[in-house]
Amino acid sequence: MAYLEVAKNIEAGNGVTNANKEIVYHWPPLFSLLLALISKITISGVFDAGIILQVSLFYCFVLVVLMLLRELKINFKLIIFSGVLLIVSQVSINFIYYLSEGLFLVLLLLSFYLFLKWLNTEKLEYLFFSAFFCGLVFLTRYAGIAFIGCFMFFLLFLQRDKPALRIKNFLLFLSVFAIVIAPWFFYQSTFEENSVARKFAVHIIPFSKLLDLLITFAYWFLGSTLAMVLFAGLVLLYVFHFQKLRAGLKPLLRKSFEKYKNVLLLSLLFITIYPLFLIVSISFYDAYTPLDNRILSPLFPFILLLITLFLQILKEQRQKLVLYSSMLFLFLSFSSSVFPFYKNHYENGSGYTKVKWTQSEVVKYLKDKNFDIITYSNGIEIGELHIQKGFRLLPRLSENSKLEILKEEVYSGEAQIIFFKEVNWRNYVVSEQNLMEIFEAEDFLRFEDGFVIRKFTSE
Repeated sequence: MAYLEVAKNIEAGNGVTNANKEIVYHWPPLFSLLLALISKITISGVFDAGIILQVSLFYCFVLVVLMLLRELKINFKLIIFSGVLLIVSQVSINFIYYLSEGLFLVLLLLSFYLFLKWLNTEKLEYLFFSAFFCGLVFLTRYAGIAFIGCFMFFLLFLQRDKPALRIKNFLLFLSVFAIVIAPWFFYQSTFEENSVARKFAVHIIPFSKLLDLLITFAYWFLGSTLAMVLFAGLVLLYVFHFQKLRAGLKPLLRKSFEKYKNVLLLSLLFITIYPLFLIVSISFYDAYTPLDNRILSPLFPFILLLITLFLQILKEQRQKLVLYSSMLFLFLSFSSSVFPFYKNHYENGSGYTKVKWTQSEVVKYLKDKNFDIITYSNGIEIGELHIQKGFRLLPRLSENSKLEILKEEVYSGEAQIIFFKEVNWRNYVVSEQNLMEIFEAEDFLRFEDGFVIRKFTSE
C-alpha cells in the first residue's frame, strides 16, 4: 500500500511523498514511479496500473530467463521446461501483489544476462547496460546492493584480464551505476527532514529466523507431501544409478565447469552473499525483515539455473531415466505446492482481497452510507482498496493533542472512526479499549468485524 500511496502523490505532482507530504525514502522510488507513469499514460488509476505492470513483468521475467538459457546454449526442450517451472514456482506468487519483487527480479536478471553477454563478447556496451540496470535494481530495492557488490567483486578478482583492464572495467561499471542512482540521493537532500532510512542498532538475528531461511529454501522444492514422497524415490534412483553416473560424470562436469564457469561463479556468489547480507541487515539495521519467499525470491532463478545446467549434463550423458525422473519430480513438486495456493487465492482471496475484507460488515455499511466526512481508521488500506476513499491513520495513544482534535472532530460531526478488529499489525495506534475510554457507548455502532464511532442522529 505504501507503493500505491507514493504513486498517487507522484501522479498528483507531489513527488515521492506520503499522504502527509513527507518524503518516503525507506523504500526506493522506481516501482512507485512506474505505477504513476503507467497510470498517467493509460488514465487507469494506480490500482489498474499495478495490474498492467505486474502482468507485464511476469511475462518479462519468464522471457529474460529463457533468453539467458538460450545464451548458455541449453537444449531447447530444457529451456521450455525451465520456463514452465518458473510459471508453477513459488516465486510466481510475488507477481500477484502490489510489491516491488517482480520488478526487482526482472531488472536483476536483465543485468545478469547483459553481464554474461559482455563476458562472452567483450563488447563494452553490454557492461555499460548491465551497470545501468544494476542502478535500476538498487532504485527498486536497496537490498540489490548485495548482488551489485557480487558483480563488482567478479570484475576485480575473478576476471582473467590484466589488472589494469580489470580496474578499468570496474570503474566503468561503478561510474554508470553511480550516475543512475545519484539523482535519488540528490532528491532526498532537497527535503529538510532527510535522514538515514534505517538506523544502526544491534539486534542479532535469532536462530528461529535462520531456520525460516532454510524452511523457505526447502519449501520451494519440497512444499507438499507428494514432493517429499517423490524426492525419496528420486534419491533412491540416483543411488541405484550412482556407479553408472560416476563413470562419465567426472570428465563431463570438468568440461561443463569450463564451459559455464562465469555463470556458475556469479550464481554461487549471489546464492552465498545475498543471505549473508540479509543476516547482517537484520542483525544491525532492520530486525523485522522476514526471511520468507518474498525476500528470498531473487535467489530462486539462480538456483533453478544451476539445476538446469545439471539437467543439461544428464542429457549430454544420455541418462534418460534419471533426467526424465528429475524433470517429473521438479514439475510435480512445484505444481503440487503452488496450485493449492492459487486455488485458495481464487476462492478466498489473499492479502487485502481475503473474504474477511471483501465481505466485511463494516465495509458494506460504509459503502451503503457513502459518508463524505473525514475518516480515521486503523486499516487505512481497506479504505483505499475496498471503498475507494482515503482514510487517515488513527493517532498513537501518546499523541494527546491529536486525540483531543480527533474527539472534537467526531463530536462536531466532521469526522468518524472506523475500527477493524482483523487489523492486528498496528498495535501502536489507539486500541479498541482506548477508544471505549475516550468515547461514550452510544457513539459506537458495532459489527461482527469492527465498529464505527461517529455523531449519530437518526439512522
